[in-house]
Amino acid sequence: MSTADPSAPNLILLDLDGTLLGDDGEVSERNASAIQRATAAGARVVIATGRPARLLERLRTQLESSLALCYNGAVVLDLTTWEVLDARFLPGDAFRSAIESARGTGIEVVVAAEGLPHVGIRAEPGLRPDADLPRGTLAELAGGEIVKGLVRAAPHMFDRAWEFLTDNYSDVLTVTRSGVEGLIELSGPGVSKGSTIAALAETWGIAAADAIAFGDMPNDLEMFEWAGRSVAMANADAAVAFAASEQGESNNADGVAKVLERWF
Repeated sequence: MSTADPSAPNLILLDLDGTLLGDDGEVSERNASAIQRATAAGARVVIATGRPARLLERLRTQLESSLALCYNGAVVLDLTTWEVLDARFLPGDAFRSAIESARGTGIEVVVAAEGLPHVGIRAEPGLRPDADLPRGTLAELAGGEIVKGLVRAAPHMFDRAWEFLTDNYSDVLTVTRSGVEGLIELSGPGVSKGSTIAALAETWGIAAADAIAFGDMPNDLEMFEWAGRSVAMANADAAVAFAASEQGESNNADGVAKVLERWF
């Protein structure tokens, strides 16, 4: 670190939606400037998002980072070269079993499967029928390589679907959500932003105590548990706010920048 402040974080972990990005989907000038100063001072900035790679393409030129943990940590992506540096897959048999079992109890869900960036997303016909997406049956989706499963529950059944999957499949799948109403996200067992960044930080020689994480939704919880400092945005889910070291201002009020400006 070239910064003179010994308390400055060496590693900055940034969720995107609801955290770094405003509700308009953009990186504000103040947030961008703070991140640029942190990078210039020697801090490592890592994007940690539930987004798939295809939804980072437009943002990559605005982000002062060369690395993204996307699909909730299932894929480590070099934002400069677009190379997949690591991938952790969702077991297709567990994915199929979870959905078939949920439907067997009367829970109405439709699903999609995210593959590696060059593969993209495939969905059952009932998921966003107005969208031009490659389609497949559950069996076909589960038969391919999956980095993240998406489960859309009928609005009146979201709580039932969430409880069923977390109660019955948390040992073989990671079950989380990142803010899209009615959407549950599935990853392989033990896959999270937190577990992925912990492994990377070890290779970089950065201790958790020297990291700060920013987030707003339950898919940030494992990252908060690992990082020495964590900031929940003012708009954060209640469980995330409870788990954080501190609460910052909202994603629409440059909340990330206002914390980083303490050091940079």
